Amino acid sequence: MSEIIANELRTQYQKVFRTIRGIVEAFPEARWREPHGDIYYIPCRIAYHLAAVIDNHIADGYRNKDFAANLPYGKWTEAKAEHLPDRKGFLAYFDAARDRAERVLASIDDETLLSPIEQERAWMGQIQMGMHLYMFRELSDHTGELNKMLIEDGGQDVWVAR
Repeated sequence: MSEIIANELRTQYQKVFRTIRGIVEAFPEARWREPHGDIYYIPCRIAYHLAAVIDNHIADGYRNKDFAANLPYGKWTEAKAEHLPDRKGFLAYFDAARDRAERVLASIDDETLLSPIEQERAWMGQIQMGMHLYMFRELSDHTGELNKMLIEDGGQDVWVAR
């Protein structure tokens, strides 16, 4: 079975994961729990959303019907900054979610990517590749938000191409 597309997908996810981790590592701890404009734009909250999305959709957490109830810090939309972890605590969760995602990604091939998507995720696309394309859009959107907050706080832009 071919893995041309699957290998490209894995490579791009690795770059996204490195970018997210790099932004978090560069973020000033003093600003990690501080709003940037409004209560939605809090670095720890946006980062938590990124990790939960990876854990749910890429690492197949959605298969566990109690996934949302078992999130370590609750639902991201309701998470309060004071209840979210510091950067070190976040990176522990992020790295575990990334590792779970990479194990799932290692098992896919091009045929898998062309297979129909599960009914409960049909809103993302018709085939598995559609779900991954959606994930890249979702992760890019929120990674950009997080990177912009880093820059606003005087940090150096974490470039996605590395």
